[in-house]
Amino acid sequence: MVKKSKKQKLEADYFKTTKHRALSAARRLISIVICTALIFSLSSCWSRRELNTLAIVLATALDVGDKPDTVKVTAQIVKPGGIKASSTSSGGGTAEKAFSNIAFTDKSILSALGGFTHITNRRMYFSHNKVLIFGSELAKRGIAEGMDTFTRNFETRMNVYVLVSKDKAADILDEEIELEQMPANHISELLENQGLSSETAIVTVRDFNIATLSGTMAPIAPMIELYNFKEKKKARLEGTAVFKESRMIGELSSTQTRGLLWITNKAKRHTITIDTELGKIDLIITGSKGSIKPYRNKDGTIGIKLMVNAQGCLEGNETEEDLSTLENIQKLSELAEEAIRADIESSIKQAQALSADVFGFGESIRRDYPKEFEKIKDNWDQEFVKIKPMLEVEVFLNCTGGIGKPVKEGGG
Repeated sequence: MVKKSKKQKLEADYFKTTKHRALSAARRLISIVICTALIFSLSSCWSRRELNTLAIVLATALDVGDKPDTVKVTAQIVKPGGIKASSTSSGGGTAEKAFSNIAFTDKSILSALGGFTHITNRRMYFSHNKVLIFGSELAKRGIAEGMDTFTRNFETRMNVYVLVSKDKAADILDEEIELEQMPANHISELLENQGLSSETAIVTVRDFNIATLSGTMAPIAPMIELYNFKEKKKARLEGTAVFKESRMIGELSSTQTRGLLWITNKAKRHTITIDTELGKIDLIITGSKGSIKPYRNKDGTIGIKLMVNAQGCLEGNETEEDLSTLENIQKLSELAEEAIRADIESSIKQAQALSADVFGFGESIRRDYPKEFEKIKDNWDQEFVKIKPMLEVEVFLNCTGGIGKPVKEGGG
């Protein structure tokens, strides 16, 4: 075998290196050409929408129409230039409203939404919709169509709040507000602030659909109404609407709603006022944890155990007693436990009167005892009414405020 000379080896290596570089350069050139072609073939912002072609919806109200078998859809939209005009006019005079309420009535919700094209030159845009309000009359007839239409709409966010108006839903959007420019913003912030009182259930489109599809839970929605305050119409949240098969079948009061929130671990903060012979005492619950736990009885049947553990402070003392003593703290804890227990018992009584499992007892049994649940799921409404839950409530008061003795004449 003839050995290659050093010169031949160098020439061979040079040839390989040059060939490799040429191929690499060619590959890079081809890649650049392909990428450039792809860039020019793409249409930029294919889903782009000009702002001046959209009617941005912040709230939607659904009511029974004036004509038989019709539905009225009212949308609250941002008025172009209205927000700026409202801000600049705040120094005096009558400010232009930052919103406009437009409505259309038709045989179905979808056709009514399409009908907006006849009364506005802008396309309705629901991606910023915050609240979906059903009038009570429509809610009693059924809201399946409304929930289905808005859930299927790709622009609808699943965190849109669902409410039921005690009167016409459209009237809520005419609320006279002072601190906010949009009634829609005011309503959504009312809901978000309910953690301070724990008397209103906060329900989104997602929450409502999950309860509906569960097969055992009764969907709920907070109720809203208008009231007169200093000759102005103001909105307030009051009670909870209870549904079965997408129809409103009854209500829970604010107290009963609070009982529901204690059980379902959604009560965050609440003030308990206790009337005694010596005066009023205010306790503030600063945190609580509720749980639903199924268990098996000796006879094989399934029972429900409810547990609520809460913490709080003494917030107000109108008596002449020093409530900071260990003995008095214990008594106050027991009184708070009685108050929470009363809320829960009232809520259970009303729910069973409606044969509506608003708590999720059925779902908890399905999760922990699936075989047993299969035997009762077809008659769950009847089984729910028979349940007598075990209830345990424990309140721990860990502070009495900045003072011990009451600030009252004769209190020291």
